[in-house]
Amino acid sequence: MTLQKTGIPLTKEIFAKTTQSLRKNPNLFIPFLIFAAFESLSLIFIYLIPRMPLVRLFGPPIRTFWGERFLHYPANFLLMPKLGSLARMGLSVVIGSLLTGIAVLIISEVYHKKQIKMEVAAKSALRKYPMLLVIILAVTALFYLSVKFCTITLAKYFIAGHSRLLFLKPAIWMGPILICINFIAGIFLQSLFTYAIPALMLDKEKLLKAIWKSFVLFKKLFLPTLCLVGLPMLLYIPIIVLSYHNAFLIYKLFPEFILWVAFLSMVVSSLIIDPLVTVATTLLYLEHKGNK
Repeated sequence: MTLQKTGIPLTKEIFAKTTQSLRKNPNLFIPFLIFAAFESLSLIFIYLIPRMPLVRLFGPPIRTFWGERFLHYPANFLLMPKLGSLARMGLSVVIGSLLTGIAVLIISEVYHKKQIKMEVAAKSALRKYPMLLVIILAVTALFYLSVKFCTITLAKYFIAGHSRLLFLKPAIWMGPILICINFIAGIFLQSLFTYAIPALMLDKEKLLKAIWKSFVLFKKLFLPTLCLVGLPMLLYIPIIVLSYHNAFLIYKLFPEFILWVAFLSMVVSSLIIDPLVTVATTLLYLEHKGNK
């Protein structure tokens, strides 16, 4: 494969190589399975928070930030997606950063047809752990701030007395449109930083140079990068739709359905989207590096 192709043809070739690599090398899934295990434990933990003895420790902050009712059945399930999202963000920074570094090294070994050495990859990632953490923390913080900024800006606009924005009512802006804006922002930010960890782990770049290299490469491979990051994330749209109707699911079906949606979200994001995006963008990075 060469980088003479661009845009959609290049994207198709990289995706074909990605699915082939994942199919032939199940070990590529190991870092993502480990993360999924941690995320599953966090969901079980969140589910058990209203019960003793966890409620003694975690009940007070929930009462402070969200209210007493979210510690009682069935309203506790309304808060579960929010707490699950916060838990995933924290795990992504603390654990996911290290596991992504390991995954990138394994992908490189597969690409160069070398024997996969998990222990060596783990030791190399541990040495770079502080820098890996900073990269993922930067992406997570920027996404969180962008979500807060859009939400607060729209809320202030409508609180100020405006009944419509571009002929649309507040319910539309604060619902589907805001979700779409946040979804697009997530794709863009992940695309912007997606080559930073490969640059750090594979080319031994310093932190700031790795981040800058990712920005430059994103600009150069703009369309393929957006496609490689964005297309797998489209698989998450049904989860978003389900999460948007949490109240309906709780009161029209049964509250525990939210827990199953949370586990489905974990499977889709951690075991499908993350492997596809990480493998695809790392392969594109390696192809670009090899074709200089």
